[in-house]
Amino acid sequence: MSIEVQDVLLSLLVAVLGIAVRWVAKRIEASETKTEVLDAIVVAVNSVRQTYVDDLKAAAADGTLTDLEKSEARRRAAAIALQIVGPKAADLIRAWGEEKFRAYIEAAVARK
Repeated sequence: MSIEVQDVLLSLLVAVLGIAVRWVAKRIEASETKTEVLDAIVVAVNSVRQTYVDDLKAAAADGTLTDLEKSEARRRAAAIALQIVGPKAADLIRAWGEEKFRAYIEAAVARK
């Protein structure tokens, strides 16, 4: 094989490896961003539970929240989660849309 062909093949190999490394880095970053959002949701849900939900449940005769109170708790959790995430995580939340974001909040509530 000639030196020119080896140089071309080596250049192609370096280019392909560069593309592969960038692809893997983007996948890792996306995974870390999703983890950041999910962690923020758990923190937000726990915060709302401690500062809002527990007090309402204690004050309610039947120990449960009304639909309006549940809605307010979800709104507060979403607001807290958005406040504590970084810009990439906030972009991911916007990309998900309100329904998916709300579903993750509901899942965090259900786990507790």
